[in-house]
Amino acid sequence: MKKARRITDIPCLHDEILGVIFSRLPVKTLLRLKSLCKSYCDLISSPWFITLHRKRFSSDPDNHCIFVQTGNINRLIRIQNPSNLIKLNEPCTTSYTVIGSINGLICLVTSIASRQLICLWNPSINQYKMFPMHNENPQETRKCDISMGFGYEKGSDDYKVMRVLSYKAGWPLTIVEIYSTNSDSWKEVKYDSRVKLNTCFCNVIVEGLTYWIAKDLDGSTVLASFVWSIEKFFIFPLPEEVITKSQTFVATNYHGSFALLAYSSPSKFKACVDVWEIELDISAEDCEWKKMNTFHTDFGFSMHWGLTGGDIVVENAPNMPFLFNVTTKQMWEMGINPILTLSNYTESLVSINGFRRVRNQLKRRRKALNPVRARLS
Repeated sequence: MKKARRITDIPCLHDEILGVIFSRLPVKTLLRLKSLCKSYCDLISSPWFITLHRKRFSSDPDNHCIFVQTGNINRLIRIQNPSNLIKLNEPCTTSYTVIGSINGLICLVTSIASRQLICLWNPSINQYKMFPMHNENPQETRKCDISMGFGYEKGSDDYKVMRVLSYKAGWPLTIVEIYSTNSDSWKEVKYDSRVKLNTCFCNVIVEGLTYWIAKDLDGSTVLASFVWSIEKFFIFPLPEEVITKSQTFVATNYHGSFALLAYSSPSKFKACVDVWEIELDISAEDCEWKKMNTFHTDFGFSMHWGLTGGDIVVENAPNMPFLFNVTTKQMWEMGINPILTLSNYTESLVSINGFRRVRNQLKRRRKALNPVRARLS
């Protein structure tokens, strides 16, 4: 019998063709491919491939995840498999607040040694960057409310963090500070004093734009949208029906657009929820609200959060929270409770200057819980 011929040389594919093939692979597989050869590493690390992979994964609902804060061990949950809780190697050993997530980057605020720090973290590639606030204790003698925002300027490929300081008295009443990852620096910008932000962090991030539910000078509830390219707030009224008829509402990213989930039932059982979507015309400083969908439920809920793709997470206290699809009416128990905050997440290869590898916190946790077993393993 003749020996099988050994293949020692494989014709190389063009980088663009190879890039299209690789862009369908998950990040974990791509990180392994980078170690095979230099050409693969250069291709997967190139900006055009990172952008191609990010766009493909963000456009496919099957790849969407939920980052869940529980107050103890935070997890990542795939929307297509809510019962699978993914452990994360987190960059902070202390508690933190999540500001938002864009293109695979999670922005959070934490305190270390009495210093408040901001952290940008990509759990998919296990890297992060931590940096201090602009003014760590701005004018301590003046009391102020602080609201944080996270955004993305597509034209310059720049991820930005905002801090809005609203003072009770004195001048100026409001200070806005913006950090740019491209320049790795903070700056102060002019602020539209027509609105007061209600929450300590932004409500929704859609296509890099950052949204708050706010109050205007008359005390009316409005939508405040911050456009990062021109560093300006745009103020829009909410639908009259939402203001007058809704028991409560939450802001959400609905299929890539800003929307409101308005709960309008007098009873929490057999609830009726309206989905209101907005079309913004920034150049004309105008907007148009449309009621996109109304869905009814045969269950009651105490809290709900909107998610990309038309799914919502429902907390039906005291039962286990579950994922509910408003189109198919399917329900999946999440297996995690309690829930403090939720953030949309899609894995990516996105990195920024100054990123470094996260130390193995999971291994350190296991050692702390069971030092004898850790020594034996």
